[in-house]
Amino acid sequence: MADVLCLGEILVDWVCTTAGAELDAAQVFTKAPGGAPANVAVGLARQGVSTGFIGRVSGDAFGKWLKDLLASENIDTSSTVLDANANTRMAYVVTTSTGDRKLAEFSRVACADTQLIPNDLVEAQFKSACVLHFGSISLIAEPVKTATTCAKDFAKKHGLLLSYDPNVRLALWPSPEICRDAILQTLPWADIVKINLDELEFLTNSRNMEAAERLRQQHDIALLIVTLDAEGSHFLTDKGSCTVAGFKIQLVEATGAGDGFVSGIISGLLPYIKTATNRRQAVKDLDMDTLGAIFKRANAVGALACTRAGAIPALPKSSEIDAFLENLALATSS
Repeated sequence: MADVLCLGEILVDWVCTTAGAELDAAQVFTKAPGGAPANVAVGLARQGVSTGFIGRVSGDAFGKWLKDLLASENIDTSSTVLDANANTRMAYVVTTSTGDRKLAEFSRVACADTQLIPNDLVEAQFKSACVLHFGSISLIAEPVKTATTCAKDFAKKHGLLLSYDPNVRLALWPSPEICRDAILQTLPWADIVKINLDELEFLTNSRNMEAAERLRQQHDIALLIVTLDAEGSHFLTDKGSCTVAGFKIQLVEATGAGDGFVSGIISGLLPYIKTATNRRQAVKDLDMDTLGAIFKRANAVGALACTRAGAIPALPKSSEIDAFLENLALATSS
C-alpha cells in the first residue's frame, strides 16, 4: 500500500514551443503529461516514496496513455479509474520569452477528473497511508467535489496528514468570488497548505508575510508555505517563520516546478511523521533547522524541474537532487 495518496486531475499539457507567443499566435505545441496532483505523485515516486493516484481518466487513447505513464513510474493506479464516457482534460500552455509558464486555456467539457465518485475510493488505502495530497480543482464540480470531501473524511478518520495546494485556476471557476470562498472554507481541512504570492494576494489582498501569518492562524494551518519563484520559499509555523533561499539555474520552463517543490516537502516530512501517533503534531514539533533542511531540498527539486521542458518529464530523481546539492556544496567550499 502507498504511503502518500494524491487525488485529483491528470491531464495533457500542450506547451507552445515558441517562447513569448500568445495562444492566438501559437502554431506548434508539444504534448506532455501534467496535472498538479499527478505531478506531485510522480515527483514523490521519483524520490523513492510509495505513492498512489486517485482519480478518473478517460477511456480514450490519451487517458490510457496517462494511466500507463503513472504505472510506469511505479505509482499505484488501482484507484485510477478509466471512464469510457468522459474526455481527457487538456491544458494549453504558453511561456514568456524567459521561460516562465502561463496557462492560456483549459478544456472543460465532460472531463474525466470531474467524474470521480465516492465509490471510487478504497478506504483500505487510507488505513495504510500517511499523507493525502489534493488541490482545489477537484472542489469545483460534482461529483468529484463530494468524492474529495469523502477522501478528506477518510484521511481524518485514519490520521493522515492532509496536504492542500489551492492551485488557483480562475478560468475553471464560475467566478473569482466563488473560488475564493471555496478555498477559504476548505483551508481548515489541511495540515499543510502551499500557495504562491499571487494566491496569497488573491486570498488576503496582500503579498506581505504578515497577511500569510494571519491566514495561517485564522485557519489553524500547522505549516503554511508561500513559494517565491526564484527567490525560494517561506514557511510559517507556530514556532516562527523563515525564508529559505532558492537556487540559480538556467531556466528552460517553469511548468511543474511548484508541484516538484511540494513533492520535496512531503518526501522530506515523511521520516518524521510516518510512525507518529499524531502526524499533525509531529509536523508542529519540528524545529526550524529541520524544516529549513527539508525546504532547501524541496527548493532544489523545484529548481531542477525548471531546467527541462514539461511538467512530469522535468521532475528529478533522488540521485539527481543529491548530485545537485553535492555539486553546490563543493562549489561553495572551493
